[in-house]
Amino acid sequence: MAVTEPPERPTQRDIARRAGVSTATVSYVLSGRRGRAKPPPEETRQRVLRAVAEVGYQVDHAGRSLRRRRTDLVALMYPAPSSPWSDRLAEQMQEAAGERGLGVVALPMSGASAGDALLRVLRERYVDGAILLPDCPVDPAELAVLARQGLSLVVFDDDLEPDGFDVVRQDRARACRDAVEHLVAAGHRRIAYLGHPGEDRWRTARSVKLRSYRRVLQENGIGLAPDLVLPVADSRPEAYAAVRALLSRPDPPTAVVSATDRAAIDAVWAARDHGTAVPGGLAVTGIGNIPEGLVITPALTTVGAREFDFSAQVSRLLDRLDAAAPLPGEEMSARWELIVRDSA
Repeated sequence: MAVTEPPERPTQRDIARRAGVSTATVSYVLSGRRGRAKPPPEETRQRVLRAVAEVGYQVDHAGRSLRRRRTDLVALMYPAPSSPWSDRLAEQMQEAAGERGLGVVALPMSGASAGDALLRVLRERYVDGAILLPDCPVDPAELAVLARQGLSLVVFDDDLEPDGFDVVRQDRARACRDAVEHLVAAGHRRIAYLGHPGEDRWRTARSVKLRSYRRVLQENGIGLAPDLVLPVADSRPEAYAAVRALLSRPDPPTAVVSATDRAAIDAVWAARDHGTAVPGGLAVTGIGNIPEGLVITPALTTVGAREFDFSAQVSRLLDRLDAAAPLPGEEMSARWELIVRDSA
């Protein structure tokens, strides 16, 4: 039986010949880049794309990555579950990366093996660069090594020093303390906390919310009540049920601080359904400053950045990819602050 040789794969030279253009033009169109080079006319681009379809050309991404030592992918790494502000950051990354012919992958980190999985993606260069949100479990020394190896990194962290990568300061601890101090100054002494599951066991920056809550109570001589700290902030149904149960106690809290705005909004609904006025019977403060907090009645007091705009951080990541020489590490700012509205 005769062995049939597989047909030869069409090349960019075949496309150029069919479209009547140079191979450089074909390469430019297929790369999707919109960089400093002058793009070809739209009619030429369309002619190239028609030729691609006609010859059945498929980009060999693996081979191209090996030749260029680039994957044309960047990553957003964040602790699960996602939040509205991490979702907005992902959107802005996709918009900006798409203009340069790059793809974006979003990688949620959860569980004990999260750090190893994250490091593997970075060490083995599955991506050309990444933005790391707070609490991604990576040793700072590892980040410095990866940066020296050419990986583009922008890291959200309040304590880390730039070392070949950029660091975005949010000052989360101060803003979270301001939220609890605001409630204490208003006379509240029984303040419940809706936290992330397992937050009391964390030793990372992610526990900054719970640590801020405890610190302010201690500084003001307010006893810590373990029964007022509930791990329900990541589940809206659980947050609603927990606040209903708190308000049914003989000694209910007069205020609630939630590690997420979403759970804080459910606390408002729970109080309303229980017949407790907000803020008269229960003051409610969230963390995150998500848009939903503005449309609920009363509007939600919260902690977070005033605007969901991370274009400066995204641009910095992409500029690092295009730089002819390594850029120095810099500090950037996306400060959190207490935003007082009607719920507290």
